[in-house]
Amino acid sequence: MKGEHSAGTLILRIFFGAAFVIAGLDKVLSFSMAKGMFQGIFGGIGGMMLVLAIIIELAGGVSLLFGYQTKIAASFLALLIVIALITTFKIGSAPNVIAMLREIAVMNTGGSNTAVNLAYLAGLLSLVFSEKP
Repeated sequence: MKGEHSAGTLILRIFFGAAFVIAGLDKVLSFSMAKGMFQGIFGGIGGMMLVLAIIIELAGGVSLLFGYQTKIAASFLALLIVIALITTFKIGSAPNVIAMLREIAVMNTGGSNTAVNLAYLAGLLSLVFSEKP
């Protein structure tokens, strides 16, 4: 059983590590565009929040890739995802209960891909709760 657990966490670490390193590098390479987006969300502290996001994504991603302080790295990255969920979520007009559930759990008309954020959050929390400290 231990081998299966290790293979599962290894897969999560590699996938999420690479994804966050790429996300951080993308923000660095398109810094002015990303800064505008972050300022639209956070106002005057948008630039500072962007730099913080880049640091967390790059450091957390590299940590996951190398299996260094996985629980801590996954915790910071999960917090980043929660902030992304909160700041980008906008509910649209849902004509029925199923449409409302789609807005919450899949894709809301505000443009945020809720399903991807929730999947990332679930995977990161799996690492937080399955890795040894």
